[in-house]
Amino acid sequence: MAQALDRGMGAKGDPKKMSIAVEIEKGGDKTPMEGSGTEVQVMKLGRQMDETEEAAFGMAAPSGDYSLGGLNALVDGLNALLPMFGVPDYERFAEPVEVLPSKFVKQLTMVNEAAAAAGLDDMTLDLSTMTDDKSLKMAAGKLRALAGNTSFKRFLRSERPEPAEKKMQESPVSAPPPAPGGPSEDEVLMGRMG
Repeated sequence: MAQALDRGMGAKGDPKKMSIAVEIEKGGDKTPMEGSGTEVQVMKLGRQMDETEEAAFGMAAPSGDYSLGGLNALVDGLNALLPMFGVPDYERFAEPVEVLPSKFVKQLTMVNEAAAAAGLDDMTLDLSTMTDDKSLKMAAGKLRALAGNTSFKRFLRSERPEPAEKKMQESPVSAPPPAPGGPSEDEVLMGRMG
């Protein structure tokens, strides 16, 4: 580690920005990444974490005998909640699948965790029981009920940080008013120039 730091330091101890290109292999494809050594390491770590998370949700994904109607009922239930999280709607299924996609499972898990944190354990979903259309439709009903639950909405509003734009609008910073009887701003500027 010390050697890596020494090579990145200039004569006076200032860090040099060393541009390097690293290729990350992923399934036979190589994606070039450019940036400083630290930036590339952070990007590699982030990609590895995403892949690990994706694999974990894939392993937790329920499987069963699902029809297109059952799957899209669950999508509609989830889409009733996603705007509350600032997440775009999940796309409806075009054809039936036997295993729920990891991205879909991730979003269902996000909603489950929020419901549990809000103390609404009776409205959480048990993904392991989603094996047929009946269980998908029951889960969709729970999601729609959760979307209409006022205590859940209140919980989400209290947990979401206030947007920076709104904070700035509420507390505008203005210049102090000129002192009565004192010189105007133009007079002060003209005095400095003369």
